[in-house]
Amino acid sequence: MRKTLVLALVVMLAVGVVLAKSFVTGYEPDGLDELKKQKGSFKTTLVRPDADFSRYTEIQVKTVALVISDPGASADFSTGRLIGKPPKQSVVPEFDEVVEFKRIVGDVLSTELAQGTELQRVERAGPETLVLQPVVTEVMISSSSKNTSEDGRELPKLDEGTVVFDLIDGETGKILLRVGEKRRCKPPKGAEKSSGAWPNLAYWTEGAATDLCQVLEELAG
Repeated sequence: MRKTLVLALVVMLAVGVVLAKSFVTGYEPDGLDELKKQKGSFKTTLVRPDADFSRYTEIQVKTVALVISDPGASADFSTGRLIGKPPKQSVVPEFDEVVEFKRIVGDVLSTELAQGTELQRVERAGPETLVLQPVVTEVMISSSSKNTSEDGRELPKLDEGTVVFDLIDGETGKILLRVGEKRRCKPPKGAEKSSGAWPNLAYWTEGAATDLCQVLEELAG
């Protein structure tokens, strides 16, 4: 049953979503090999040397690509110079829970970018648009009897995952920036814990989005 659900999720998540070859999904941004490593807020920061981030006034946020691996898999895989192994003994969420995960991440990203940058949110990319493709991979998901639905079903929570942000030129399709790192989904003591599926996911996403805004501010000069 679990293996069938995993295969179904992989097929459904692939539809209509641009994913990355370096995440074992078929997508590799044009110009990825031209990026150079720099120091930054993220453990991995790769930047196109000739990119002028000050000329962009808009941002288009793509739907987050959530890469769920078979919990029984053990082979190493590459995440575009972010190397790791797929999680073991990780809970496989239901499809509606995957949809909720993507919604939460997208909503938080849009809010933080609006507050933390001067970039205008747009639906269609143009010559002054940065296209943001967020990816969450290497996820470790668990559930607990303390976190249940109204009918008593245990709900999933993200324990940790690798978050990656690709920023792509809206006109040329060339990747300008890749930042990312593995982060645990655990708020500090005293932080409010949300109820329902994916407690603390909004907090986890907010932290990564805040760091992304800082990177954008620094690059824009």
